[in-house]
Amino acid sequence: MRILYTLAAASIGGLIGLKLKLPAGAFIGAMFASALYNIILGSGYIPFEMRICAQIVIGAYIGLSFSKESIGQIRDMIGPIIVMVLGLFLASILLGLFVSKVTGVDLVTSMLGSSPGGLTEMSIIADSYDADVSKVVIMHLMRLIGVVVILPALIRKVIEIFGSF
Repeated sequence: MRILYTLAAASIGGLIGLKLKLPAGAFIGAMFASALYNIILGSGYIPFEMRICAQIVIGAYIGLSFSKESIGQIRDMIGPIIVMVLGLFLASILLGLFVSKVTGVDLVTSMLGSSPGGLTEMSIIADSYDADVSKVVIMHLMRLIGVVVILPALIRKVIEIFGSF
């Protein structure tokens, strides 16, 4: 029954997240609702096998975003992509070291929380590395809120100053 109650709480939260039009609303709503359920009742439970199934579904969904055309477009962008990836890796490592040093949070959790990745994907990776998933989620949730709330205004300002390329 614990599985059913956990899934019911997650489903209700997911629907609320969608209704509120949150970014990744189903995921974030389900996450908050199941966390709240577990915090209040302490009996939330999802078996390991279900987590594996969820990872397979998410992997398939992401994989389906690729097409022959999108792969072909990468050729024109390979140089900037390599620079971007290396820069993000360096920034993630430095930020992870900084967060770990300042907060005392273990290095794996700090580095995964500082890495540029989707909330869902980084949560799954954190779980597989035995990192503190809740801390990784909190760091990525704050980043996501910042991106959704602040970044659009910053982009408008940059375009206003530099014009559109």
